[in-house]
Amino acid sequence: MKARISWAVLVGLLVVAAFISASPLLYTLLFALLAVPLVGFVASIFSARRLSGDVKRLTPFLQVGEDLQEEITLRNLHWFPKLLLEAEHQTTPFGTNGKVLTLWPYRTSSWLSTKHCERRGIYRYGKLRVTSRDPLGLFNTTLEFGEEQIALIYPATVDLPGFYVPAGHGWTEGLVRGNTWTPSPIASAVRDYVPGDSVAHIHWPATAHMGKLMVKEFEREPSGPADAVWVMLDLDSRVQAGEGPESSVEYSVTIAASVAKRFLDAGRTVGVVINGEEQSIIRPGVGLGQVGRVLQALALAEPGELGTVLDAANTTVAEVTRGASVIIVSSAAPADVASAANVLEIGGAGVVPVIVEASSFAGQPPARGSSYRLPGTVFDAYVVHKGDELEMRLDYRIHGHGNMLLAGAPTGSAT
Repeated sequence: MKARISWAVLVGLLVVAAFISASPLLYTLLFALLAVPLVGFVASIFSARRLSGDVKRLTPFLQVGEDLQEEITLRNLHWFPKLLLEAEHQTTPFGTNGKVLTLWPYRTSSWLSTKHCERRGIYRYGKLRVTSRDPLGLFNTTLEFGEEQIALIYPATVDLPGFYVPAGHGWTEGLVRGNTWTPSPIASAVRDYVPGDSVAHIHWPATAHMGKLMVKEFEREPSGPADAVWVMLDLDSRVQAGEGPESSVEYSVTIAASVAKRFLDAGRTVGVVINGEEQSIIRPGVGLGQVGRVLQALALAEPGELGTVLDAANTTVAEVTRGASVIIVSSAAPADVASAANVLEIGGAGVVPVIVEASSFAGQPPARGSSYRLPGTVFDAYVVHKGDELEMRLDYRIHGHGNMLLAGAPTGSAT
């Protein structure tokens, strides 16, 4: 636009000067200047013809903290050289990556775009906008190549080799000692029939031998729905603090993702309940497919006012079976987390609370240490503050909760 205004002003001055002076030189300059737009228009059209381009993502799996790499390619399929092309690649939420280049006949130019992933969630890429201009900048033609594509940036995860769930509620190296009403392939004992027992559980040989109804008791299997690990993520926006990566929300999501991956990598059955802007329930599963489902749900999770941590516990307790383990991740007040933990314990679950202390994300000094006993419960809670290294903060061996047996540790070895 500025170039056109400058050209028009110059033409106007030459017209006035030529008429006043009647100079042949000025008339020649005027006609030459009037021909410039035609030449520029034709040049801009030829510069935009027979171009092609695309954007290819080189990083197949993206997590917060990693780099997104894309290869941008622009091709000249014409005999006319393409001078001073402006190529812009818009990636949401990363912004625009631009480059000015010249393509000689039948040549191709490729370059890499690298962006650091600081936010989880959806990102859009794939469109390449190319603007061709004439040498004087009077005319331009804009073309778009490629189709918009959508991909996910998954939450960051950290290794938590020292994080365990209570033995007797979660998985162990052998059988979980104790009887269960849930049928399994292992019948450990028989006992007298009591009203309410299923007829299918009657042990007929023992009944014939004892002369009275006897039923089978089953031992829990070392894995399966009765021994699943559940991660309950409370994203009630009313108890959160901080912004961006240094917020209680992002720390909570990272903890939930890391805990879920820690047990899935160990071959455990894991389920997730997320309470925030929406409620998401990922049923218990195993393997890489479940890792993908869990990370996808956590990548899209946003805080909201759907309910409190107690509401999340009531939802979770309706999903879990007796004997499961539940890791609570919440920024709620300790008393509220304690109420949620009690609900889950009454429902038969082993509970591991992890409190992300919101006050530390609001610029206040930490109010508590790395762990403490939840009021009115038997549960020792992990406490995470802004700036903490999660690998260290969630390491059981550092906190040394001596009254809790560790899943996978021999009886008597935890101190």
